[in-house]
This record gives sequence, structure tokens and C-alpha cells, in this order.
Amino acid sequence: MGSFPFSLADLEAIAPEIIVTLGACVVLVWGAIESARKRPAVFAVLTLMTIVLAGAALVSLTPEAAEGNTFFSDLIVLDSFGVFFAAMFLIAAFLAVGASIRFLDDQDAHKPEFYFFMLCAVLGMLVMSRSINFISIFVGLELQALSVYVMVGYLKADKKSNEAGLKYLILGGFSSAIFLYGISLLYAVTGSLALDGIQKAILVEGLQDQPLMTAALVMIAAALAFKVAAVPFHVWAPDAYSGAPTPVSLFITVSSKAAAFAVLLRVFLIALKPMSGEWSMLLAVVAVATMSLGNIAAMTQDNIKRMLAYSSIAHAGYALMGIVAASTMDGDAASFAIAAVLYYLFAYTFMNIGAWSVVALLRRRGLAGEKLEDYAGLASRSYWAFGAMLLFLLSLGGIPPTAGFLGKWYVFTATIQSGWTWLAIVGVVNTAISLYYYLRVVIVMSMSEPADEVEVVSSTPLTMTLVVAVLMTLLAGIWATPFLDWVRSATLF
Repeated sequence: MGSFPFSLADLEAIAPEIIVTLGACVVLVWGAIESARKRPAVFAVLTLMTIVLAGAALVSLTPEAAEGNTFFSDLIVLDSFGVFFAAMFLIAAFLAVGASIRFLDDQDAHKPEFYFFMLCAVLGMLVMSRSINFISIFVGLELQALSVYVMVGYLKADKKSNEAGLKYLILGGFSSAIFLYGISLLYAVTGSLALDGIQKAILVEGLQDQPLMTAALVMIAAALAFKVAAVPFHVWAPDAYSGAPTPVSLFITVSSKAAAFAVLLRVFLIALKPMSGEWSMLLAVVAVATMSLGNIAAMTQDNIKRMLAYSSIAHAGYALMGIVAASTMDGDAASFAIAAVLYYLFAYTFMNIGAWSVVALLRRRGLAGEKLEDYAGLASRSYWAFGAMLLFLLSLGGIPPTAGFLGKWYVFTATIQSGWTWLAIVGVVNTAISLYYYLRVVIVMSMSEPADEVEVVSSTPLTMTLVVAVLMTLLAGIWATPFLDWVRSATLF
């Protein structure tokens, strides 16, 4: 009699993924019942409950994560690094659901399918962050990507949403094909798909100078650069982020980017670390181009969603600086650089969710919430909405005492300590450039005459999302010690 290909320990290790899978199945099946579809808010509550239960399961696994045990034939690892990213995905999904409820009601598009695809996207991200083999990485990446494609084009009656989803699908398909081809070349040369197995093969057999290894490196770098919206593979991002429903933009600009960075960190700092001499300068150039183009393009935008989209591209460049720093260091110095990247992504999660939540807030009250003039006189129409947006923009610009300031501080410090001083200088210059378009919004909100007298009225879930984003943006900037301890414990080394 045959035996199961997995053990009870394997199932316990993926408890959060199992809970998210069951929640998605319940939403899908229950959503097929016509009477249930008439109460879409029930599915939002069910999704929130699923996320909370998955979070509780994740917390129970946290003490065991320090051991870094592997499961499912070494496809999945339970380590602090994966737990950190899993927590970020669950937090972002929880807040995105809160920002979605009223928005979808106003768009007449509140259907259970939305929550099903969100849970599927979260499941893919969880798998991506904990995978140490290219097989499981690709499965998680595709599950996440396919779900996000649908969410971007979710508004059937909105041509911008349809166009954004189609563009994202086509370009995303190309990037996945390139990624898969790069993986096949790696396997052809090293004979392994495990990240540590690839590293050992490169070191033992001296494969650094193999032409096929170089080709594989370039293809994998290009595919992952697409996933984080790095230049020159960023062209999909402005259209996708601005055309998608605002809560979807809120979710994917944070979670999809963080999931891709989780893979990027594992692949380049484990599997391809012996080739860091070949790819460190490549990533440095990409980081410079990403920061510069993102910030310069954002300066010319009168559409807030496109401005935030280009801002998101620029922030990917800042995070790439930390990976470049880690590539040329070992031991505690490399761990510090990785921790700087993790802290930056953590801080970016809340300040970006907050900014997009304000956009969603205005979108629901008869205003488009997309053009710059829609924010005219926001300070007189709603002090709390103005104050929240001011805080998030200052944090995105790296102004103390916000989380964004500390995030940039640690990334720049790690970059300088690793000897990439010129790269840090470029980062500082780009930070100064970004202040122009962030403060431009602040000036319009505080000094321009209101376009109308419509009051900003929020829903309870969206208010809670904004409150959490505000508190975390401030706490992570003022009382950063517990958050810093967390990211330091979550490094790869």
C-alpha cells in the first residue's frame, strides 16, 4: 500500500496557506448560491475572518520559524524571513478588504468573486515568500499573477480597467515565459532547481563564467524586474495601477511588489550569490534608472493615481539599493542590508496603503479622486483626510519622524557601508526630487480653493484602514525599536 507524499508536519507548516485555500473555496462555492450573492458584505466578513485565522496560524508557527526547517521535499521552508513577508501580505489584504467594501458598492461591482481572487492572490504570495525551489516559486508566482490580472480588470463596465487588465496579462505572460526559460537554463547547467543546490553547483563546479549561466541570470533578473516594476520593465505599471479599481491598486502596489522582492532576495542572495560580481552592478544600474525615471515621470503627472504609480516605481529603486549592498557583504553586514530592505518594505506598506485609501475615500463621494484638482481645498473640507494624506505624502518623501524617513535612512546607510557611496548619493538626490511632486499635492490640498462643497464621508471599514495606516506610519518612525528587532530577526543569514 502506498504512502502519502507528505507528512502531518508538512501540513502543520503550511497551516496559513491551508486556511486561506479553504476560505477561498468557501467564498467561491457559497458565492455561487444566488441568495448569498445578494449580501456581498457577508463575503467581505468571511474574507476578513479567513485572514485573521491565517494570521493566528502564522503566529503559532513563528517560534518554530527560527529553526528554518524545510517541508514537502525541500520545496517550502519555515523561517523568519518567510513569516515576515507572510505577515505583511495578510495585513495588506486585511486593509485592502476594508478599503474595498464601500468602493465596490458605489461601483455596483460588489461580488464574491472579488474576494475569491484576493484570497487566491494572497495564497500565491504566501507560497512565493516561503519557497526555496524554483518549482514552488513559479507555482506561487503564477497563482498570484493570474489572480491579480483578473482583479486589475475587474470593473467590467470600465474601459480603463479592462485595458489595464489586458495589458498586464499580455506583458505578464511574456515575463513569466522569460522567467521559466531562465529557470530551464539554470537547471540545464547546474542540474538542480533548489536554491541552495544551485549555489553549491556554481561554487563546486566553477560555473560563474558559463555563457548559459549568464543568459539564465539575465532572464531571471529581467522577469523579476518586471514583477517589481523596475526600469526598463516598468511600462505596464502606470496603466495597471491607474486603471485598476483603487482598492486593487492599493493591494498590488504593496503586496505584489513585496512578494516579488521576497523571491528576488532569496534567488539573488542564495542561489546566485556566487555570481554577485556579475549582477551587482547590473542591479545598481537598474536601481538608478528606476529611481530616476520614476521620480521624473511622477513630476509631470496631474493624475494622482498615475503619480502614485510612478512613485511606486521609484520606491522599488530604493529597495533595490539594499539588495545591491547585501551582494557585496557577508555576515552581520549583509544581514543589516537585508534588514534595511525589509524595514523599507514594511514602512512602504502602510504609507502607500494610506495614500491610496485617501484616493478611494474621494472616489466614493461623487469626486473622481484621480485628478490633482479633485484635492483642491481638502484641508477645509476634511481636516482628518487632509492630515492623513499629508502624513502619507511626507512619509513617502522620507521626511522625519515618519516610517518612510527611517526606511530610507537604513537603506542609504547600508549602501554606504557596503562601499556603494555613489549609489546612495543618487538615492538622496532622487529623494529630494520626489519632494517636489509630493509637496505639490500638499499645496493644492491646503492653498487652492475647493472645487466644490461636497463633504468627505467615509465608511467604517475604510476609516479603520486609514487609522491603522496613520498609526503604523507614525509608530514605525517614532518608536521603531520593536519593528527593527523584527526585521533583524527575519534576515536570510
